[in-house]
Amino acid sequence: MKKVILVILASTLLQALPAATQTTTPKDTFTQAIIEKVIAAYGGDVLLQADSIKVIDYNKGPWPGEGETPTIPELWRINEELTIDFVGQRKSLLSYRVPRTTIDLEKWIQQGDQTIVFDILHKKYSEQNWATFARLGASLERSSDTLHARRLASLKGELDYAGDDYFRGRLQQKLTYVTDSGERYTYFIDNANGLIHKLLRQHPRAGDLLYVFANHSTDSKVAFARDMNFFVNGELRLTSVHRAIELDPDLETAFQGFDDFTPWGETIDASELTAKMISDGVYQAGSGRALTVFIEQPDHYIAMGSADALAENFAAVKELSQQAKPLNYFVVTHHHNANVRGLDHAIALGATIVVAEQHRATILGHVAVDVTDSQVIVVPPRATFSLGDLKLIDIATAHARHYLLAYLPAAKMVLAEDHYVTDLKTAKPRIYHDMVRFADALDELNIAVETLVDIRGWRQFSMEELTQWTRDFTPKTCPPGYTICVNG
Repeated sequence: MKKVILVILASTLLQALPAATQTTTPKDTFTQAIIEKVIAAYGGDVLLQADSIKVIDYNKGPWPGEGETPTIPELWRINEELTIDFVGQRKSLLSYRVPRTTIDLEKWIQQGDQTIVFDILHKKYSEQNWATFARLGASLERSSDTLHARRLASLKGELDYAGDDYFRGRLQQKLTYVTDSGERYTYFIDNANGLIHKLLRQHPRAGDLLYVFANHSTDSKVAFARDMNFFVNGELRLTSVHRAIELDPDLETAFQGFDDFTPWGETIDASELTAKMISDGVYQAGSGRALTVFIEQPDHYIAMGSADALAENFAAVKELSQQAKPLNYFVVTHHHNANVRGLDHAIALGATIVVAEQHRATILGHVAVDVTDSQVIVVPPRATFSLGDLKLIDIATAHARHYLLAYLPAAKMVLAEDHYVTDLKTAKPRIYHDMVRFADALDELNIAVETLVDIRGWRQFSMEELTQWTRDFTPKTCPPGYTICVNG
């Protein structure tokens, strides 16, 4: 009887409470007040009701694990101008990138279900319909405190107040929410003026991604941070060089294509797991860029390429060849990130790891299990090393100062990674400095080569094609009228 009375009493009290008390708590009101302070700081209705906006972000930063040597990171320059038409639900992205020895200048135009990418330096275009309205320019949007402020208005019901903190001595109020994918966003908002000073993204796989916003401009219609520094797990990845915001930009120019450009051509579909014999006793298997080459020997296989999907790719090759031989060696051609991922799979299959001497410590540092000296073969600097039918030659390229070129004399075939990969079925690919310098290094070896395979893709080239293309190469420069790349 007591339990029944208590339940009835609790129900009666709940029904007696005003409706507002049941739906709104002081905490909700406090959180909404912080959001409104942020929106006001960034322009209020001017920002929220803007039909279109252009976000300009020029930056550069280190690319750890991708340098010419293991100890010095590569430095990338990334200049981007993103135009968002909120009314038409379309985007235009002008992108200038300087990786290693080349330059890329592209214009992406997304309208409806179609996205066209114009390669301005080569006067070519292709369809990239994966780049939807939500995905195109997403990394740039995440780097814009202004766009985050606009987004907070639509997240009022999902944000929670997470206490206070300090940034450079100033009190910050923290708002947080969790996305459907499990990623947590925490905003650090200046208590006095409502400006966003930090955003911490806690990603389930990538870790802590921190954006630091500073030197805010507040004298225009909408506020924005002139400086942005981006860190991944405490390591700097991007630092701003120039940032700006434009309201109501010229949409006609932003969404104008190029009538004189021609298509790049038909591409290879690598989405499904595939295994092929590419020469006598030489097999390639995988999907996407996770491809591995296997070289059959009398009583074992030698592999190189992706170790991430090694077990799956190896199983596909053995099914194709009908030769259930063990994997005795796995060659790591150089020290870059894609080459060192998944090496535990090679060890688990019983393979000995083959590396250039200068890369030994770095590469083995990515192996989670203990590796003995007997499980590693080291190729001396600038040496030619024989591994059954395969020759490994340590050469210098623009990609890596020490690079293990794989050469099969009997097939007159060169196997390499990352120097001339393309998805084009038959058309001439884009030629760049890295490819030219690779061709020069190959020519200096004075070896007989008929076929070149880049392990990352399915396309094969003849030596005659590579020689002609690289001899015809002319360096690209920033064309007139493009301020995005005028400073190099």
